[in-house]
Amino acid sequence: MRRPCVVLLSACLLSACEDSEPNGAVPPPPFTQTFPDAGTSDGGTTPEPWACQRDAVVHGAPMSLLAELQLEMSRATSAEARTAAIDRFETAVAQQGGAPLVSDARAGRQVVAFFARGESARDTFVAGAFNEWSATATPLTQVRDTDLYVAEVEVPRTGPQPYKLVKAGAYFEDPRARNVTWDRINHNGVGQFNALVYPALQDETKGRLTAWYDVKAAALGDARDVFVYTPPAYDGPQCPSLPVLYVHDGNESITRDSFVDAADAHYKARPEDSAVLVFVALPTQDVRLAQYTFPPALAPGWPTPRGDDYLAFIREDLMPRVESSLRVKTGPRDTGIAGASLGGLISVYAGFQSPEKFGFVGTQSGTMFWPHDGEVDRDDGNAMVVRAGAEPVVPVRFYVDHGSPTAGCTLDGAPGGDDCQSNLQFVAALKSRGYVMAHVNEAGGQHDWSYWKKRLPRLLCFFRNADPKVCGL
Repeated sequence: MRRPCVVLLSACLLSACEDSEPNGAVPPPPFTQTFPDAGTSDGGTTPEPWACQRDAVVHGAPMSLLAELQLEMSRATSAEARTAAIDRFETAVAQQGGAPLVSDARAGRQVVAFFARGESARDTFVAGAFNEWSATATPLTQVRDTDLYVAEVEVPRTGPQPYKLVKAGAYFEDPRARNVTWDRINHNGVGQFNALVYPALQDETKGRLTAWYDVKAAALGDARDVFVYTPPAYDGPQCPSLPVLYVHDGNESITRDSFVDAADAHYKARPEDSAVLVFVALPTQDVRLAQYTFPPALAPGWPTPRGDDYLAFIREDLMPRVESSLRVKTGPRDTGIAGASLGGLISVYAGFQSPEKFGFVGTQSGTMFWPHDGEVDRDDGNAMVVRAGAEPVVPVRFYVDHGSPTAGCTLDGAPGGDDCQSNLQFVAALKSRGYVMAHVNEAGGQHDWSYWKKRLPRLLCFFRNADPKVCGL
């Protein structure tokens, strides 16, 4: 019967020895930062050339943490002491790269440790390219007298090696993993991600995704996932600090028709436009209408608008974490916010509400017909059109795109209209006040992710270039 090495101290010591450095090996410079993407070797402001290379900073936690846990477990004399040791182990894993744990690249055997914790982890398996995605081949085995479940597997270091956890035949994301990629399955809704065993081996000509699961939103009283896209230039030897763009519908914009693919293609063609993209997901689709709209109160039966609380989450909870954890430029000139449909509406609202935070707004097929008085389907002025045309001009650049019927724009809500009427009104209001802006009206463009993805490179270009002519706009 298979038993994890955490049960036996002798096996523990063997694993520790296999991970030791070979004679004469020169170790890389030590990490001192908590989050490796900070890109500095000493916590200061001067980057070291090695500090932002993928092979140095993009990795899972070291297998040595498991050896340390095993040693602590062998000395523990009570259930409380074992639980405390596992708590420390989990914290260390999160701080040193996330799951799974990996052997040193110079070790004789490339052993990887997958783990889960709690009663819900019982009867859980790990599946990946290394076992042909079998739902039953590789079980997580309970460490005696604990709630920790572990599987140690030899995984060849031949590529980034995607995987998921499995229970009762259902595949799901490893919540302790940091380095992820879309699994390329379009669920026509919220999608899923594969975790990566050797993330540094991803294609260096493309960007990478870092998952921040369960990010708390104080004002909303909920939590959501955030996926941070860093372009290839971010890992370059110059350790650049890049502008940052916050993108709504952060799960679907990656897993419906991948915005990441569009960003990769654009940054390959124009690396000078490179930016960090922060994809902000929703905790559930049920709150989308409430969190992407704003007061006044809507018609009976509609949810209470909570857009102000959502933007407070971005400004007060998320932005400080991004700016302290990543090499990003700060200030409105280098910070943007963008989204599609209702995501476009809340982006425009953010620009008017917080121009000191967001100097760029991108809206794709934005819901610009949202009324200023809260009564839906009443032709008395669209909220953002009213603000653009009547309020003092704010120092914000706007990118606006949408589709329209090939025969010309129709009323909002008409088949094939893509809300072109209110978007054209919004564009006219911006132009009348002298705003720096770019506008794309795609004849035949539909209210759909594939069209937004196709037009995304123009948005990304205008984010980095104040002159729309640079982007062919």
